Order: sequence, then structure tokens, then C-alpha cells
Amino acid sequence: MKKLLRFIPAFIIMAVIFFFSAQDADSSTQLSDSIVSITAGEENVGIRFFTVIVRKGAHFLEYAALGAALCFGFLGVFPEKRFRLFGFSSLSGIAYAVTDEIHQYFVPGRACMAADVLLDGFGAVAGVLAVMLCIKVFRGLGKKQ
Repeated sequence: MKKLLRFIPAFIIMAVIFFFSAQDADSSTQLSDSIVSITAGEENVGIRFFTVIVRKGAHFLEYAALGAALCFGFLGVFPEKRFRLFGFSSLSGIAYAVTDEIHQYFVPGRACMAADVLLDGFGAVAGVLAVMLCIKVFRGLGKKQ
């Protein structure tokens, strides 16, 4: 049971991703535009480009968070098996990215895009690698003392 509790952050992030993916195109665009207007101000120069950066950056970061949370969860299952930890965490994040894009196919105005699966997958792997790097650093610090 304790091992299952370690996955709660991943399940919460999955729910948030599902919520954002369930928004129709107009709601999603409105949210992105509001974030862009806060960060870029009211200037219209390059606003389209900045909007794309914000949207794709959000994809990458939400999946990096998911990858990190999955790695934390699987750390309870594979505490000493780094290859399995990396594999299960990364593949779970990528699998969720695939199902997320399939889900978006059925949402009005949204599309299923392979490029988004790639970006989300890279984000998940980056999150997993970040956690694994932290584990390595902190375990190394513990051994030096």
C-alpha cells in the first residue's frame, strides 16, 4: 500500500493533464492567450511565435513533472534497479502522452498530433532523468560523509 501512495503525485498530474486536454480549442486558446498577455504584455510583435512557445513549453513542462512523479513512484518499486526505474518511468510517461493525444482527437477543435507525443515524451524522459540525477547526487553526498 505504501508503494502505491508514492504514485499519488503522478495521478494528480495525470488528472490535470486530462482536464487541460478535455478543453475545446477555444478554451485552450483563451487560456494560452491569457498567459501570453501576462508575460508578453500588450505588444503584438511576435505574439504568435510567443504563443507557440508558451503552448509547447507547457506541454514539455507538464510531462517533465509527470516523468518526475512517475520516477518517484517507481523508485518505491525499483529502488536499486536504475535501468528498470528509467524504463518503466519513461515508458509510462510516453504511454500517457499517446493516450492523451488520442483523447484530444475526440475533443471538438483539437487534434491528435505525433509532434506533441514526441514533445511530451521528451518532457517525460527529461523529468525522469532529472530525478535520477538528483538521486545519484544525493546518494553520492551521503556516501562521502
